[in-house]
Amino acid sequence: MNKLKLKFLVDVLMFFSFLTTAVSGFVLWLVLPRGSGRAGNVFIFFRETWLLIHDWFSVLLVILILFHLVLNWGWIKSVFKISFGKRN
Repeated sequence: MNKLKLKFLVDVLMFFSFLTTAVSGFVLWLVLPRGSGRAGNVFIFFRETWLLIHDWFSVLLVILILFHLVLNWGWIKSVFKISFGKRN
């Protein structure tokens, strides 16, 4: 797989991981807050399952962000060099 396709794949996975983390976070915050007494399932999952989904997709997102930074490190260095380099 060439680098461009790998970057695209990482970006798509980051997007879906972020979306899953955000949706599960909103469900946990607004629909199933801690101590609410709601023991039933929401959108086919119980609160504990939502917590697992939220936690693991958050971990995946952090890993993908680090991988994204590694893949784009050359560009990041170039931008910093241009932006903060010596000026005449």
